[in-house]
Amino acid sequence: MNENRKKILTVISLGVGVQSSTMLLMAAKNELPNVDCAIFADTGYEPKSVYNYLNFLKKIVKFPIYQVSKGNIKNDMINSIKNNTKFPTAPFFTQNAITGKKGMLRRQCTADYKIFPIRKKLRELCNVGYRKRFPNDKYIEQWIGISTDEIQRMKPARDPYIKNRHPLIELNMSRQDCINWMKKNEFPLPEKSACIMCPYHNDAYWHFMKTERPSEFEDAVKFDKNIRTGAKNIKDNLFLHKSCKPLDEVEFNKKENDKQLDMFNNECEAVCGV
Repeated sequence: MNENRKKILTVISLGVGVQSSTMLLMAAKNELPNVDCAIFADTGYEPKSVYNYLNFLKKIVKFPIYQVSKGNIKNDMINSIKNNTKFPTAPFFTQNAITGKKGMLRRQCTADYKIFPIRKKLRELCNVGYRKRFPNDKYIEQWIGISTDEIQRMKPARDPYIKNRHPLIELNMSRQDCINWMKKNEFPLPEKSACIMCPYHNDAYWHFMKTERPSEFEDAVKFDKNIRTGAKNIKDNLFLHKSCKPLDEVEFNKKENDKQLDMFNNECEAVCGV
């Protein structure tokens, strides 16, 4: 790797969660170095609160916040079942109808609907076309909103021309520190940023959605039923909940703190919801 490369773009990877929003607001208040822009990858199936907070952020900052998208992940998945086409893979829970054996699908949704659309926009901003060679003497600095309590999620960028930076780690800030900073500066706190149907929701969040966001919960219930069978090349039944029960039949543990993904020793990508 060329260590004498020139930085040509500084960008915040914006998930509209607590950590990435804190980074963005700190940059807006000049408590972090200048950035050129932020990029939010929209799956088309985010909670309404995410879009509301994104609009709030756009009014606060002076640098552009680009909203990019590969498409609507919900519609893409439902249409793939109806048309018997390739199913966009997400980490849904699986159960064999005969043996009852449980498992989990491979996670590809973050790459397809988050990472790749952001990468496409980065290349566009740098005037480097698709599949064109990125100049060896230049690089992009991408800020990722990982805090000290999630340090295990740090990883280098997939592309050599992107250099990930973690300002919250550099400032030794935890998620609670981010919340405290927002409160101190009188900014409203964002709600959880993740797709409505994300299988990584824990029981406490499913319960919150059921009681506080009933229309979104009903949408997730309907989606859960629609994906049960028929996905191309997937023989097992698919579920949003680790119990492999229909979502509207689950008795949620309202005090659960562990993520569903811990059951399978899996992790969500850092860019998905920070």
